[in-house]
Amino acid sequence: MATLTPITLSGSVSGWAGKALYGENDGLGLANQYLTYDVVVGSISAQNHSDSSTREPNLYNGLDVEEGMFISNGDGLTIVKIISISAKDAAGFTCVVEDVDMMSYRLNAANTMSVNESVKIFSLNPEGEPVFAGSPFGVQALQRVNSRFSLNERDDRVKFTHSTATTLEKGDIATVDSNGNLVKFGTAGAADVKLGIVVDVYRGGKDVFIKPFNDIIRGYSDAEALTGNPGDIYYTDQSNAGEITTTTGGKAVFMHLNSKIATTVNITSATDPGNSDFITINGVTVFDGPNGDTVADTAAFRDLLNTLTAQTNVSAAITQAPGQVNAEGNTMLYPDTWSSHDMFIPIGAEGSTPSSYASITIGDGVNAPQTITFDSPDQVVNLGANYDIMSPAAILTEFQDAITAGSLDLIAELYDSTDHIGQAIQITTTGSATGIFLTNQTTDAFGGNVVGSGGSTGLTTTAALGASTLTLTRASGGPIEIDGTPLAGGYINQSGVTSSKNGRVPFLMMIESEGGGGGISATGISFRQRALASVTTADEDTTGMTITYTPFGDGVITATINGFQAAIGDGAKNQEFYFSADGGTTARAIADVAAGDTLYYMGSVAGYELEADDELTLFYQKSSLD
Repeated sequence: MATLTPITLSGSVSGWAGKALYGENDGLGLANQYLTYDVVVGSISAQNHSDSSTREPNLYNGLDVEEGMFISNGDGLTIVKIISISAKDAAGFTCVVEDVDMMSYRLNAANTMSVNESVKIFSLNPEGEPVFAGSPFGVQALQRVNSRFSLNERDDRVKFTHSTATTLEKGDIATVDSNGNLVKFGTAGAADVKLGIVVDVYRGGKDVFIKPFNDIIRGYSDAEALTGNPGDIYYTDQSNAGEITTTTGGKAVFMHLNSKIATTVNITSATDPGNSDFITINGVTVFDGPNGDTVADTAAFRDLLNTLTAQTNVSAAITQAPGQVNAEGNTMLYPDTWSSHDMFIPIGAEGSTPSSYASITIGDGVNAPQTITFDSPDQVVNLGANYDIMSPAAILTEFQDAITAGSLDLIAELYDSTDHIGQAIQITTTGSATGIFLTNQTTDAFGGNVVGSGGSTGLTTTAALGASTLTLTRASGGPIEIDGTPLAGGYINQSGVTSSKNGRVPFLMMIESEGGGGGISATGISFRQRALASVTTADEDTTGMTITYTPFGDGVITATINGFQAAIGDGAKNQEFYFSADGGTTARAIADVAAGDTLYYMGSVAGYELEADDELTLFYQKSSLD
């Protein structure tokens, strides 16, 4: 929120339900504690102030709540961050919150709030410190809140999150690779500029905190200008004043640190914009109902939004939620009968051939239905006597074979049931399917049905496709700001039609400051590199030596053999040595030689081959940043 006046709202919890567990076995013992929650806050009291520049002059209310704000209970023990908002009005909002880094739970063994509990909603300043209007907390609570955020050290360290664990440890000097992952400086494929020192590692190496060597910019204002990849350098654009480019020639200003994550808004509203709705996206008018704009349906609104993508940087698409059947919430026919699973199909007495087998039909609403006969037992269990049965894995095979044979647009898979013992089957629509249709034909050895609540699989017999979702996407990771009128009772601020900042604009590290103050400037430092040669027997054999650093400023490289100078080919194989990055096939130009390139040998030019005790030496300048 671009305002000088702090926002501090009071409200109460109307709903609080666990959403996703922390789920990491990283030594903290928090794997089975909730990290995120679905939360509803109501009874918000308006905050009066004297700033006419705010959304509603001189007033804040629930419509001013944004992603990135924090919610605290009155004693400051539980403090969570709002990470998405699906609906809001002046009196309340519906959101998802996160206990960032499990900080509240780690500090106080709790990160939940009770229904009707009073809460405060507030923001942080750019330095990561909480700011309040008035005195919303008592002394002890205020100390807890300030202590919680002082642990962030946001002005001194930066958090990088990965989907898979890194190998970094505290004290390592880190940089990024071309995939945007943090790696130890000097690792093959790593950037040539040092990022900073690792000061903390969480989630088994997935979250890494760096104390950077220079300023890091998060949320660069022109997200679409960041067209590079992790490790790339941005320069001042000599053709467009004030702009940046990955084309060399201007002054180096930033290094691109990580990959962008697209920002999305998922709109589930069953109502399309009408004649009273005025809607803007990122400051661009996309619908003006009072002036006559209309759309026939959601598809028409999608098409309208896509004609304005060049101005809003936002594209629109409609996705259809799949239909799905499984055993959750349904009754199983044989619970607690077989110790390892509630789901199985009895075939008959052990070793016997029954007169009939259980069977069903399965269809997707488009392709011809298929009959499944459950006649392939794979287990023997005692059900009062020994019986041949089909386990969940064997039942799954029958479903999958029928789906493949009939080219049905369905997917069948096993999952670990939460309502029943062991595994169960889940079937999901895909492709052109209009639903899932299961019908019993014949019963099992005990006269039981296979599908339907109370059947041996617990699968419901039908499932329609879920609701359609209009998804807005900003690929650059920049925010999607949705505004307009009316703020309540119209199209916006309900059913997901709210602003979003759930993406990520790539982080940038400043590598040079105007006037030279505080930036990183590189100079050339003389460097000597030695190695014993690999034995060679023919032209283009490897010497076994790779160059450690990229020569500074595309500079000269000198080579010697046992102290006697030998020449290096400049993009050709006409001297004693040449560098190559593709196994010796192509000779590198001297100006293109990079760290990790291999030195190759031309014995026919030198007049002799290399032996194991020959000493090779390279002389060149490396960057002072290396």
